[in-house]
Amino acid sequence: MTTNAPKATATTPRRFYLAMSVMMLALVTYGFSNTLGPGLLHTQRPVRDIMLLSIHGAVFYAWMLFMVAQAALIRLRHIRLHRLLGWFGAADAVLVVIMGLWATFHQPAPFALEMVGVLSMAGFGIPVSLAILWRKRPAYHRRLLLIGTAMLTNAAFARFPGSYLPGHFFYAGTDLLIAIGVARDLWKERSIHVVYRYAMPILLAAEIAVLIPAWRYLS
Repeated sequence: MTTNAPKATATTPRRFYLAMSVMMLALVTYGFSNTLGPGLLHTQRPVRDIMLLSIHGAVFYAWMLFMVAQAALIRLRHIRLHRLLGWFGAADAVLVVIMGLWATFHQPAPFALEMVGVLSMAGFGIPVSLAILWRKRPAYHRRLLLIGTAMLTNAAFARFPGSYLPGHFFYAGTDLLIAIGVARDLWKERSIHVVYRYAMPILLAAEIAVLIPAWRYLS
């Protein structure tokens, strides 16, 4: 019995984070499938804007695919390849923030709505930066990546049909994803990891601060 317990404990996180990565990829794919398509190319946008928006979407989606690939490599114990591919992810994360901020400020919108985009990029960039810094501390690393990636999904949740998630409550979807990570910790480890204990109150306070002035612009 003592020889089997460590194996189960080590395997469970790998399965969990792979499942979460696949689920977030599916949510993003579904959310954006409701608004992206031929209509993007038939707008009156300048060609340069269409190209930059396409790059924005590509680096964003590349991150979601990257997360699935990295979780799968850990699940299959290809640690060396996981670490090597991690530097591609670090570069892509920088592009996600740059292009995300460009998309936020390039399109005319009230300042309150721009702050929603800024929070998304901060909520992604800060945890991912810390995850890179603490890449040799797996328990911190994977939870920070989960939080950062979950923060990217709010744009997808905002595009869900209103019957599933009203436009005002897109952060609820993001917070639910993080809450699943918290619930997993409570179930498997009987405690909430320090990453969640610090991150969740900060994120909730920031979301409330951003949503209150932006509320009347959301549908």
